[in-house]
Amino acid sequence: MKQALLTWVSKLMTVLMVLVIFITPLIFVPLTTEFFDIPKLIFLSVTVLLLLLLWSLKWVLEGKVVVTKTPLDLPLVLLLAVLVLSTVFTDSKPVAIFGNLPRVHGSIVSFITYILFYFILVSNIKSRTQVKALYYSLLSSAVLVAAVSIVSYFNWYIPLPFAQTVNFTPTGSSFSASTLLVLMLPVTLLSIANPNNFIPLYLAIILSGLFAAAIALIGDMATGTAALAVLGLTFFTAKLERIKRSVIYAAIPFCIAALILILGFIKTGQPANPFFQKRLDFPKEIQLPLAISWQISASAFRDAPFLGTGPGTYLFNFTKNKPIEFNMTKFWNLRFDSAFNEYLQILGTLGITGFLAFLYLSFTVFKLGARGLMQPENNLAAASLSISAIAALILLAMHVSTPTTMVVTLTIWAMLVAMHKMAGKAEEWHLGIKASRLDPQAMQNLIAGDVLPITLLIVVFIFVAAAASNIYRVALADYQHRLALDSIYKKGPDTYYRLQQAKQLNSQIDLYRINLAQVDFALANGIAAAKGPSEASPTGSLTDQDKQDISQLLSQSISEARNAIFLSPRNSTNYEILGSIYRQITGVAQNALSFALDSYGQAILRDPLNPLLRFSVGEIHRSIKNYDLAIRFFTDAINLKPDLTIAYYRLAATQKDKGDFAGAELTVKALISLLNPKDKDYDTASKLLSDIKSEGNKTATGSAKQNIPQEEKGALQKKQLPKVLNLPQPENIATPEAVKVSPKPSPKNTPSPSPTP
Repeated sequence: MKQALLTWVSKLMTVLMVLVIFITPLIFVPLTTEFFDIPKLIFLSVTVLLLLLLWSLKWVLEGKVVVTKTPLDLPLVLLLAVLVLSTVFTDSKPVAIFGNLPRVHGSIVSFITYILFYFILVSNIKSRTQVKALYYSLLSSAVLVAAVSIVSYFNWYIPLPFAQTVNFTPTGSSFSASTLLVLMLPVTLLSIANPNNFIPLYLAIILSGLFAAAIALIGDMATGTAALAVLGLTFFTAKLERIKRSVIYAAIPFCIAALILILGFIKTGQPANPFFQKRLDFPKEIQLPLAISWQISASAFRDAPFLGTGPGTYLFNFTKNKPIEFNMTKFWNLRFDSAFNEYLQILGTLGITGFLAFLYLSFTVFKLGARGLMQPENNLAAASLSISAIAALILLAMHVSTPTTMVVTLTIWAMLVAMHKMAGKAEEWHLGIKASRLDPQAMQNLIAGDVLPITLLIVVFIFVAAAASNIYRVALADYQHRLALDSIYKKGPDTYYRLQQAKQLNSQIDLYRINLAQVDFALANGIAAAKGPSEASPTGSLTDQDKQDISQLLSQSISEARNAIFLSPRNSTNYEILGSIYRQITGVAQNALSFALDSYGQAILRDPLNPLLRFSVGEIHRSIKNYDLAIRFFTDAINLKPDLTIAYYRLAATQKDKGDFAGAELTVKALISLLNPKDKDYDTASKLLSDIKSEGNKTATGSAKQNIPQEEKGALQKKQLPKVLNLPQPENIATPEAVKVSPKPSPKNTPSPSPTP
């Protein structure tokens, strides 16, 4: 009976391992904040907990605790230890634990899930049949990913609203999809060189062609480089006579890929070439440049050298340490939450200890892969796994990981280690605690059995129950957040209710808090817009209850924004949103602008080279006629981004209001040099320059003011509104230092910004 149950448990674990490997790259659910990575991690966490429970039950049935000793154990345990310590000492613990939503990958929860998944796999793969089953599962998933990616590329979409894009893929990103395909190429190519050894020849040719076509269509530099490395390693591994015999078949997938790439760069043709325009229109994923990413990670390492800033905190490293050169890139207004590659990501977030542990892991994997390539007696599965393991390292060096790539990579590493184990190159640890009982007749202790398996089963059961409860609570909170986002343009009260539910279910997520703050403000602003002063009703129709509702909603809005800052104190966005709220309630709150200046100042301290933050502070100073500081902050914005045209407009307007017409004229001339003569803005700026030159009469003054883009004011900024909030005067207002102008001469095509007063 026990043996039959043990066999059943083992088979169930194999089925679950096959299913999780097959489903994880494919699963996406439009019921969470983010549709791809969050569902994948939730699904993986639940299945890993179930596998862990079955594994501990298997120990009880076997009467012993058996853990496979592998070369990757020590580096993975070291990496896990660094993750725990880094989470303990970070000042952003909720982010380190849960991730910086909507990004969950990179949090300690995600890494613990991945590492547990590896240990469960490697300790329960006992036969080549299991390896084949896992391999076929990965191949099946890759086939579906490739098919969906290709049909989406050619505008044949699956019937889901969010899937109606040419770069849609179930993995969540083009990189994740093409990575899966690259890592599956070795087994198909080697199956062509070794016909019918692992995959039937014609099926191997079809799969290789399918994967190569998808990689050529949606791949990038990282996956293209890895694919070339796979090709080279495949020729290195396969025997020469087999290569000669199958070279025609092996050339088919690469001819397909080469043809697609060539067609993508041919502009004209008869009939019209669809690949050229498709290549131009395909939205490539934006990756942080290597040089900028290195500067950010190196600066983060300087500030926290040993344990880093904490898992999942790369966004904060980016905002704090990005170089000024970043502002001259075409994606200057984006905030990146991941580095160029996994190694720089680890260096910045886990410090030198995490970096060395990850480097140790990579070196160990490379040795295993190289050993598999150098041993001709290895079967096809081991050889292809060795190539894929090395290709995975290349991809980690050229791009940051994703949930899909981590699951696929760890699965390949686990299967490779299992193949070495089957060849007698690994050993198993048998752990136990022997129990004894006293024999009253013989007056001696007798061995009664091993109590460690049942002890661990109880511990694991408690852990799984607690973890499952938390996963349910976290998932339900994120579901409520998604419902709130879906209803934001339909039902304001329903959005408010859903966000309250999300906050109560998971109070540690700053995103829920900051969104709730914005909804509270929007509801208050809606009341003021509907019943506040207007041209038709100068006094408005606000009742005492309306005033009380506005006061309560704004108090809640400010409180939730402050709570978000408490949960994630390094997040400049939270300070920026709080500053925006203060800035927009000047009509109903005393000292609101002072608090807005402080909040924006705190945001700038955490994102010092963001020109838009400096611009916003300049707007506040200009609104209270503090012209000198307004000029300083507008100039800061221009110094940080010399082509920020709106800052030139505001700077010229402020200089003119101050009476500095000469300075305003120079600013507008610098603005005109940036604009295209064919654009409407060029005419507007030229008219502004003409008006400033003729400022001697009032007509020109009025005309000049009309030609400067003005900031829109919200309903809660009207001066006629009754004051419902009495904010105290802040003792200290965060005022960042002025941006220093570089002493180097400006390029000919770059206008020199006005000097800081």
